[in-house]
Amino acid sequence: MVYDKLGRRADAEAQLAKAIASGSEADACGYAEVYAQWGNDRKALEWVGVARRNRDLNLISLKVDPLLDPLRSEPAFQAVVRELNFPD
Repeated sequence: MVYDKLGRRADAEAQLAKAIASGSEADACGYAEVYAQWGNDRKALEWVGVARRNRDLNLISLKVDPLLDPLRSEPAFQAVVRELNFPD
């Protein structure tokens, strides 16, 4: 995200691709945050879905994570939040 904020999108995309390729789906929530901040809601929601399927422990902050704010109005995101049944 820092590279992107510095106007270095190519470097940002390269680093993200490297992280995804070298890791597994273990940081799915992190990838969702990056894509949400880049305005790519479709890819962000795909990674939220991966996180949900894999029961990613980082989902615990899904409801309050400010990096995911761009997704809050998306029906698919709202469905995941409902499915996780967070307390009010």
